[in-house]
Amino acid sequence: MLDELKNKAADLMNNESVKDAINKAKEFANSEKGQETIETIKVKVEDFVEDKTNGKGIFGFGKKE
Repeated sequence: MLDELKNKAADLMNNESVKDAINKAKEFANSEKGQETIETIKVKVEDFVEDKTNGKGIFGFGKKE
């Protein structure tokens, strides 16, 4: 079973469509719009974690200041 998973992972890593998708995601993440999107998501997740942990946070993430 583990060997099957390793083989499937290797197949995905060598798949051109997967490589293209990864490259597009990297380009977006490094763009100005991508950085804005990442920052917006980070703020929303921190607020969510703060709310769900009553301000205690998780490993300092989402901790009320």
